Amino acid sequence: MKESSSPVDSGSGGRLGRILRNPRVLGGVFLQAVYYVLLLSLIQKAPVSLVVPMTGFGYVLTAFLARVFLGEPVSPGRWAGIFLITVGVVFISRAGS
Repeated sequence: MKESSSPVDSGSGGRLGRILRNPRVLGGVFLQAVYYVLLLSLIQKAPVSLVVPMTGFGYVLTAFLARVFLGEPVSPGRWAGIFLITVGVVFISRAGS
């Protein structure tokens, strides 16, 4: 009989079970949960109009870490876009003061 190609294979959890037991997936879910807890705590202490744009710094961090740890090329155009996001965050943070 042909093996099922469904994402939820039968027997000991199948493909979905393997995905949900993968340490990298579990670590990613944990870190995402930590991010949201920290974001909610920041939103309680500062205006949303300031906190949410600052999440744009995540693009800088992601590009930098991808370059350093994964060796991914980051084109000058992407760096320029990241720079513009950063400038926008700085303008937004200064506008409130």
